[in-house]
Amino acid sequence: MAKLTEQEQIAPDESAAAEPEIEPDERSEQKPEPDAPPLAKAESEALCPICIGFNGLRYGRKLHPAPARVDEQPVCLMHSKDPNKQSNDFWWEFERILQEAGEKEAHFERFVFPHTNFSGKRFKAICRFDEATFTRDANFNRMTFEQDAYLNSATFTQDADFREVNFMQNAYFYGAAFTQNARFHHAIFTLGAYFNSVTFMQNAFFRGASFTQNAFFLETTFMQDAYFFQTKFHGTADWSDSKFLDQAEFRHTEFNPKEPGTPSAVFSLARFFKPGVIVFEDVDLSRALFLNCDVSAIWFISSVQWAKRDGHRGLAVFEEEILLDSELSKKLKGYGKIDHGAVEQIYHQLQKNYDSRLDYRKANDFHYGEMEMMRLAGPTDGPILGLRRWIHRRLSLSLVALYRYASDYGNSYVKPFLWLFGFILVLFPALLPLPGIELKNQVATQESGAHIETETYLSVWNVQKTWGENLSAEVSLVEICEYNSLDAATFQKSAKYPPAYPQGRILAISESLLTSSLFALFLLAIRRQFRR
Repeated sequence: MAKLTEQEQIAPDESAAAEPEIEPDERSEQKPEPDAPPLAKAESEALCPICIGFNGLRYGRKLHPAPARVDEQPVCLMHSKDPNKQSNDFWWEFERILQEAGEKEAHFERFVFPHTNFSGKRFKAICRFDEATFTRDANFNRMTFEQDAYLNSATFTQDADFREVNFMQNAYFYGAAFTQNARFHHAIFTLGAYFNSVTFMQNAFFRGASFTQNAFFLETTFMQDAYFFQTKFHGTADWSDSKFLDQAEFRHTEFNPKEPGTPSAVFSLARFFKPGVIVFEDVDLSRALFLNCDVSAIWFISSVQWAKRDGHRGLAVFEEEILLDSELSKKLKGYGKIDHGAVEQIYHQLQKNYDSRLDYRKANDFHYGEMEMMRLAGPTDGPILGLRRWIHRRLSLSLVALYRYASDYGNSYVKPFLWLFGFILVLFPALLPLPGIELKNQVATQESGAHIETETYLSVWNVQKTWGENLSAEVSLVEICEYNSLDAATFQKSAKYPPAYPQGRILAISESLLTSSLFALFLLAIRRQFRR
């Protein structure tokens, strides 16, 4: 077949239009031109050290006559950084490697590509582009990798276009560097996607991309904007230890792992240098992990969904579920150690976040979670620590626990109101008859003048002897005890029918202290619910 015409040649842009490529359907018929760089077989001939050492080739390629100081050492045409090297010869050799590989491995390690236009192509071989350098725009648009694609430590000096690429097997980008924009719009990652330790120096676009299995962005650096708009993650998306130096948008992102009980998104130890421009909108974060990650200033739009706490007690984070589920914690121990203090910190930051956005309802929900972690952790310091821990473990009693029982940590105004109602009208009126109700009478004598004499007027003991026979006495006892309980709750003093001294007075004082505390919790809860 004749040599390809200019119209049949593929070029990535206008500047590369004169540099031909071989169409896939013509590989079997094309023959390398005489000046194409065949593999050198003579042992006496100088060979490319990279070919022998890196690719494991028995016979290396002959050296390329590059200008002085272009390459650190003499290398072949495929590894030379010579900007003026013959593009035709380069692509003849590339096509030969790809054709000979078939469905096995095609080695392009440390190749220096003068230009790249793989648009629409289909590679059947396992492609190894490790440490390759793409000196101009790299166009992988709409191509298909039928087997694993290795681009570990590859360098893209200009734009990298992976739009609509179909990675049918694993995609490896460990340590790759994208100097300019990286576009992965609507790319399909069928198996694992590995972007660990990748550096995106400019914008990274993953709009509409689909990750069927796990996606790893561990220790990845996003120096400019990162867009995950409408991106679909059907496995775990892991950004652990990543750095977001600028804006990042997770809008309408779908975190929906197929395997139940697994994290959907992991941001553990991730650092947000500009948290005010990190946005989550219309995203389900019910199984997201923010362990040891500062989320106090991130924008969580109102459409963000969090996990629901049992018993309609507000919102929860996935770390708490892992902490309280021993089986789940064993299964997910690889995501870091989770303790009460770490989860409490997450809740505190989320409460601070929503308080600053004036979303007090969600802030109260996360305040509940913060206090719940403090309660479950138990005392960690202070006097008589051993006794306090024993009481906490055996009786579940502590100031934090009492705070929960009384008002759900200040979130419920119904609870303290019910407690007040029960104490004032039920409990203490039932306790006051035990010591009895006194009657104060003013008595005047010639010797001592006027003075007050007190006698036990009614008590449960003398009433019970004739219970059912003296109805008026029984009704009087109940009424007087109700009044005394109300007087004690409102710091009033009954002049005529006080509780018997001293036991009755102790009950009245206890009631005053208890009801005043509950009333304060009631007012606090009202303020937390309706503050502006």
